[in-house]
Amino acid sequence: MNMKKILCLVLALALSISLFAACGNNGGDSSTASTGGDTSTGSDNSDAADSEPIDVLNQSETMDLTITVMDGFLQQDSEIEKWLEELYNVNITLNILPGYTDGASAIQLIMASDDLPDTIWWWSMDTQYQEWVNAGLLVDVSPYIDKYTNIRDYYNKMDPKTLFFASDDSGAIYRIPGDVAEPSCECLWIRQDWLDNLNLEVPTTIDELEEVMRAFTEDDPDGNGQDDTYGLGGDGYDFRSFWPWIQSYDLTHYDRWVVDEDGNVAYGPSTEGTRSWLTDVAELYKKGYITQNITQDTNRDEEMANGGFGVTYSWCAWNNPSAQTMISFYSSNPDAKWVPIDMVTGENGNPEEDPATSAAWAYFGITKACEDPERLYAIWDDMTASDNYIHRQYGVEGEHYEYDEDGNYVAIINPDGEDNKTQNIGLKLFYNCVNRKDECNIGNTPETTELFNKSGENSRDRAAQLVEWKDPNAFTTWLDYGTDIGDQKDQYMWGVIAGTNDTETGWDNYIATLNSLGLEEATAQANELYASQEAAMETYLAEHEATIAEAE
Repeated sequence: MNMKKILCLVLALALSISLFAACGNNGGDSSTASTGGDTSTGSDNSDAADSEPIDVLNQSETMDLTITVMDGFLQQDSEIEKWLEELYNVNITLNILPGYTDGASAIQLIMASDDLPDTIWWWSMDTQYQEWVNAGLLVDVSPYIDKYTNIRDYYNKMDPKTLFFASDDSGAIYRIPGDVAEPSCECLWIRQDWLDNLNLEVPTTIDELEEVMRAFTEDDPDGNGQDDTYGLGGDGYDFRSFWPWIQSYDLTHYDRWVVDEDGNVAYGPSTEGTRSWLTDVAELYKKGYITQNITQDTNRDEEMANGGFGVTYSWCAWNNPSAQTMISFYSSNPDAKWVPIDMVTGENGNPEEDPATSAAWAYFGITKACEDPERLYAIWDDMTASDNYIHRQYGVEGEHYEYDEDGNYVAIINPDGEDNKTQNIGLKLFYNCVNRKDECNIGNTPETTELFNKSGENSRDRAAQLVEWKDPNAFTTWLDYGTDIGDQKDQYMWGVIAGTNDTETGWDNYIATLNSLGLEEATAQANELYASQEAAMETYLAEHEATIAEAE
């Protein structure tokens, strides 16, 4: 059965293949990834490092490439695709995954078939990834990484830990980091026009923020005479919406494991800090200062377009003129004004942004089906070079974008807009296959770049309190118990916020329930794994000190 037939069958099969559903769980951190473990069965390219580099721009033989992807430009035979085909003398066939709901099932069907693509993209799926490595389905690209150095140098410049999380204990790399967030990529946003209408100052403390939320809810900030506004809004069923209160207390998180200065690891949602911020948020929800449907699966962008709330915690990239969420919002609310503000100071006196992980949330790999994996890796590496990356993501200067008098990027064709699709230009092709967040991200205005930098700097203390698991598959107790513990955690925490549970009489029972589901056993193993992982990281960073310093 060929690849396209497999993909066409996915939607019809999705309901009947629950046994294929992604069962990997990475210790409460959905954006970290695993090591390869025993990789003796993986593809061996150990001799490649000693050969001369391939000149990918001067290859006489046309190479057929089948690439399975989820995000980015997803139409066939675009201008950018044809440019890449001519540049590298390749013939590209895109296989498009059916979306995040059915994508994991599609990926598993593909990897179980006899018709593998040359490149496969995936996210999470740690257990399945290890199975692919053990079955020899993925190629070890470590012999190429010091030979073609754009990818290596980019990640070492941004965060040397990224490639540590991508490699296994032997140094093999079967997965290439596809997208790694900035050190922190969110900040606190507020309706400046509502502040002005009510003669309020920008809040700097959590108490001041709560007073602003009260005023936004009760004092008619939009002046329409209706009781139709709220203080805080966010994506439904997403605890990140409450980050200002979470960061107010140390050693807490809505999902991840936390670690103190002495290296003691605990499950973030079970700490006293979690009890505290849940109590705070539940009180605000009860008072009506938070959109009441936030406890359901609602879409913040749609809620924003209705203009119904005045505070949210969201993406720094909203500050760019090309941000589609803000474009949609201002089309309905032309007189409004959202502005980013500094994180407010809470109980702990140390305002911090929500840190992202060092590990990629998505990866891509070269499969055993590829006839010339070194050439393909060299192509991916060359596509990551700054000029090629900008061309692939933003197009040609003067045709698809220009610079204003201050030297800032101005889109002629918005990469996220309809013209890119209708004209089949192909901007943002292979978007999450090494998605650069440095100076090559020319779509960021200087103000947005500064916002990202400030958010990142203001997240490092909190990042030091959070654990990333390099090998979730080694965290066997969490594989056994994590799903049930996570479900119980979500049920209890959302129950507290919605008012159907509490943090007084209900807290002890909550902790006892988590322990009965295996949390105590998981915590014991978590402490052992963390200690060995930290030692391995120190060794890795020491071994790669020279190339890391060179990239920096």
